[in-house]
Amino acid sequence: MRALTFAIVVSALALAGCGVGERTAARSDPALDSLFTQLETAETADASAPVEQEIWERWADSGSPTVNILLERASAAESAGDAELALRFLDQASDLAPDYAEPWNRRANIAYDADDYSGAIAAIQETLKREPRHFGALAGLGLIYEELGQERSALEAFRAALVVHPHYEIAQQGVRRLEPRVDGRDA
Repeated sequence: MRALTFAIVVSALALAGCGVGERTAARSDPALDSLFTQLETAETADASAPVEQEIWERWADSGSPTVNILLERASAAESAGDAELALRFLDQASDLAPDYAEPWNRRANIAYDADDYSGAIAAIQETLKREPRHFGALAGLGLIYEELGQERSALEAFRAALVVHPHYEIAQQGVRRLEPRVDGRDA
C-alpha cells in the first residue's frame, strides 16, 4: 500500500533545502500554465479532478515519440520487477530530453520502492527543478520526510503541494496528520 500510495503521488524541507523558491520551469507551456491557474482556483475537489487529470496527461507527454516510448518501456520494466532496466530506459529518456521532469519523477518512484530515501529525495529535487509545480513530487517528498520522522519538513512539503493544488487529497491528509503535532496543537 505504501508503494502504491507513493506511485499515485509521484506517477519543500526543509523546502529551502530543495530550493523550491529558486526553481523555474524548463518547458514553457501556456496551456499547462492555464491548467495550473484553474487548479489553484477550483472551488471543490470535484471541480479540480478533471484539471488534475489533464495536468497528469500533459506531464506524461514529453513531446517526443521516442522519449514517450522509452517511458513506456521503463514502466513495463518496472512493472515486471526489473528496476535496473527501467532506470536504463529513464537515463536514455533524460539524455534525449534533459529538461523533461517525468523521468526524474519515475526515478523517485523506483528509489522509494527500494527504500532508497536519499535517492528518492534527490530524484524529486531534479523533478522540481524541471517542474516546480509538481504537486505529486511535493506530496511524495512529504511522505518520505514523514517516514524519516522529519515531521516539520514533511508538513512544509505537504503545504507546498497544497499551494499548487489546494484539493490534493494526499497532501490534505498529510497536513491533517502532522499539523497538530508540528504546530503544537495536539490535544
